[in-house]
Amino acid sequence: MRIYLPATRSHLETLVSTGLITIAAGFAVPDKFDIELSEEELEYEASERARDLSRGSAENSHGYVLAVELPRKDTEQGANGEITLNRAIAIDEVDSLLLSVPGDDELQWFATQEIDLYLKGQVG
Repeated sequence: MRIYLPATRSHLETLVSTGLITIAAGFAVPDKFDIELSEEELEYEASERARDLSRGSAENSHGYVLAVELPRKDTEQGANGEITLNRAIAIDEVDSLLLSVPGDDELQWFATQEIDLYLKGQVG
């Protein structure tokens, strides 16, 4: 199951330094979804919800989203695609980092191995 987790820079630093991260909740495509939208459109919407939660009330801050693949058994899904996680996430379960910068709502894609480079200011 593809899950989009709202994150902070501190979460990214912890993930890179320890190989594990604990984020309690995120978003995914609901089991029963609106048939007027494609699954791809619903995944985009889930990533945007995670980005908005990551930013909080600060519109001028970065939005960090980790895209992860987890077995359904490790999650609990709410009615609107909200996901509760039952365990920590290992770095090898992270597919990518999605990043939005202040003033731009588009999410930039970074491979998992680029997260450390991003934190060091070498990419992005």
